[in-house]
Amino acid sequence: MVLGLYTSIVALAALFGAMIGLVLPVKKGVPDTAGLGPFAFEINPLNFAVYGAVMVGLSLGALLLLMAAVSARYPDA
Repeated sequence: MVLGLYTSIVALAALFGAMIGLVLPVKKGVPDTAGLGPFAFEINPLNFAVYGAVMVGLSLGALLLLMAAVSARYPDA
């Protein structure tokens, strides 16, 4: 159940990223590229979908791993 919920949330983040990638280039005054630290990427639906899925997947994955580690350490809590 948890993995199904995790997968659906990551897929939803990818969908929202793709929608932002569709809408953002239409606006005036928006640069052609976006950046995150040393990485620069073109603004398009595929890049934003991958970015959304990776960021949400890593964030939720880290929290789930932390929760699993704590629950294994303290099973009675």
